[in-house]
Amino acid sequence: MIPVKKSSLKDLVYQQIKLMISNKDLLPGDKVNRKQLAQLLGVSQTPVQDAIVRLIQEGLFEDKKSNGIYVRVFTNKDMQDIFALRAGIEGIALRLCISKGCEEIEDLFKLFDSFTVPMTDSEEIARYQKIDRMFHEQIISRSGNELMKDFVKDFSFILRCYHKGLLRHPDETLPEHLAIIQAARERNPEKAQNLLIAHHMASYERLSDL
Repeated sequence: MIPVKKSSLKDLVYQQIKLMISNKDLLPGDKVNRKQLAQLLGVSQTPVQDAIVRLIQEGLFEDKKSNGIYVRVFTNKDMQDIFALRAGIEGIALRLCISKGCEEIEDLFKLFDSFTVPMTDSEEIARYQKIDRMFHEQIISRSGNELMKDFVKDFSFILRCYHKGLLRHPDETLPEHLAIIQAARERNPEKAQNLLIAHHMASYERLSDL
């Protein structure tokens, strides 16, 4: 058996704690107990502490000094800020893809082909949600800009964790997705970028009503 390197163990513990956040085993506002996490994960407290420091730096944990470490509570204002940043960055990513000839995202154009409105079936809506997430994440992933991908990875995780459902119904967002795709197929990067920004900013505005 090949021994696990210390650096690998740190990464594994970090990923496992993030999975606990994603699975709601650690909830927003929960106090983080380093000793309990170490016991639960079957490791010493050292890699757990390393993971905690990393998660504080990423904004997923909050260090309240004398009160301890807590899983961060993201407010609607926080989520609005993320949507605004995502809108600008993803709009540029889509523009980069189109400028390269769209080969990188050609298959993404077909993701929504099987969906129609009105959409009422719960399983179909759940499938749509997965496709929706894939579409947006893959635009950035295929932009060819590694700095952009690194910059938004934490935003993507936060959106996945804190918005399990859809902010807006597919009947509202599917036509927006199709309009974005049509502009991209027409090789109109400015129009596609503006439509994508408007798409995200509509979710930004919806958060104001919650």
